[in-house]
Amino acid sequence: MDTSRSSQILREWAAVASEARRPMAAPRPVSRRSGVSAQTLAGATLVAVLLASVVVWRAGGPPNAIVGTSPSPVASPAVSPLRPSPSPIASPSPVASSSAVAARSAAPTATPVPTLGPCDPTVLDARITAWEGAAGHRVADVEVRNTGSVPCTMPAAARPQLTDGNGSVLIDGSAPKAPSTLTVPPAGVLTTLVQAGNYCGPAPEAPVTVSFVLGAGRTVVAAPTSPTDATVPPCLGSGQPATIEMQPWTR
Repeated sequence: MDTSRSSQILREWAAVASEARRPMAAPRPVSRRSGVSAQTLAGATLVAVLLASVVVWRAGGPPNAIVGTSPSPVASPAVSPLRPSPSPIASPSPVASSSAVAARSAAPTATPVPTLGPCDPTVLDARITAWEGAAGHRVADVEVRNTGSVPCTMPAAARPQLTDGNGSVLIDGSAPKAPSTLTVPPAGVLTTLVQAGNYCGPAPEAPVTVSFVLGAGRTVVAAPTSPTDATVPPCLGSGQPATIEMQPWTR
């Protein structure tokens, strides 16, 4: 309620009260009438209006608010339309798992089987490891190793020869008859004993060694025990032939 309006009502009330005069004599009792005087009704109305104004003023209502009426509803804020949901992003194509890649990588591949053939003399490392003497003979301990990367075959026995440093044949042996073959794996080693007897020729050119004729133009020459080795069997009689023979290769 406006303070100026309240002050005006209070001033009017004070003016009405000041004009009222106390009666000179006590009023006479009168019979009760059903009607109410105009003056009494006007005063009651003024008091009611005053009380209503004070209540509205204390309640903090608007200056011209009418008692008993509800305030105008406040307009609700406009609701903004919903934004469209973003389109789902397409997921990238699944990448093959590491286990699947490993499974494909680990797929067995056909390993070519090497063709098994005769040993090439260039991959055979032969050497005399020792010389022994027995009853006018000389016996050489020989070993041969496959230095290649694939297995190959060797005849179980070959044609042995006693040769000197110039490659001359001092004693020539006999070729075996239809020998069997041995398979020599990579790094495989075969050993044999070669016995020579009754050499009556001139002094050999060092080093003396043993060779093996494998056939088909293939020959394996064993390395001598030393560059100066000139070991030959003693001469037992010029009328008797020299001999050389070998035992079959063994593993």
